[in-house]
Amino acid sequence: MVDREAILAAQDEIRLAKRAELKVDRERQAQLLALQQPDPVRFLLWSALHVAVWVAGAAAILLSEHWLVQLLAVLVLGNQMHAFTILQHDCGHQNAFRSSLCNLWAGRFFAWFIVFPYSSFTECHKHHHRYLGDADKDPDEWNYAGGVKWMFLRIAVFVPRFTYFSLVRYGSKVRNLVLRELVFNLLTMVALGVWFASMGMLYQFVLIFILPVLLLALLINPISRGYEHFPMATLGSEDEQRLDLAHNTITIPSRVLSLIWANINYHVEHHVYPGVPFFNLHKVHALLDNKPFLRDRWLLARLFARQPQEPRHGAAPAADAS
Repeated sequence: MVDREAILAAQDEIRLAKRAELKVDRERQAQLLALQQPDPVRFLLWSALHVAVWVAGAAAILLSEHWLVQLLAVLVLGNQMHAFTILQHDCGHQNAFRSSLCNLWAGRFFAWFIVFPYSSFTECHKHHHRYLGDADKDPDEWNYAGGVKWMFLRIAVFVPRFTYFSLVRYGSKVRNLVLRELVFNLLTMVALGVWFASMGMLYQFVLIFILPVLLLALLINPISRGYEHFPMATLGSEDEQRLDLAHNTITIPSRVLSLIWANINYHVEHHVYPGVPFFNLHKVHALLDNKPFLRDRWLLARLFARQPQEPRHGAAPAADAS
């Protein structure tokens, strides 16, 4: 009889060993150390920029009755919902501030916009990083297990899945935190909706708070999370490369995505060094220029063209400008 625990231990050893192969060279360690330090001022400046864009989009909806202006504003707000998700994700990694309390409340602030318990995402995401590719312990693995054709639909329900997992998998302390955050988020959002309705602006409430979240859930998030670990949707369930960070994760070097999605496109770099603040990930990318992992600037374009060829594997190109 096969010892399942022994198999899982062997897989974990492979996972950790493959990740270690992508670490920066010794002579670059000092540069890396500098990049791993939280910089609250920079985080707040970037956060202020993303919040300002959101405020501008909301203001456009409130001040204009033209359908095209409102449509463009909803698209902007949907994108900002994704940016907020990434900012709260940085708080979950304790990368925004040196104070865990500041990280907690900043993360809760950004998670509120998508009515998502901050502690739910944070706890599930810890297991995603630690057990990437493990069908039992990585809560994201299911997104890719059904292949490319099911990947986008599965990712679209990640918020309720993560919320459920955090309520039943990780103990009473996490469950109680998640319940408090979920109740607060729901009640305050309902109260805000009631206020908008009392002011005769229920339509604007839907455009500002409801449609952007649906856009995030049904389109933006499936695209972003889909490309991050796209190879896992193409690899067989027993393929050892599912455990190899150099083969199961993709970096898309694009300045445009870096700007609008807070550098989450440097995803291999993030998994190798999750303690690096998002605004330094492109610099980690430069430090790993001699490491063999998947880099594919045009994966998204090929996905929409229904041509999901194998991403390019190898050292970084000479230039990363989009």
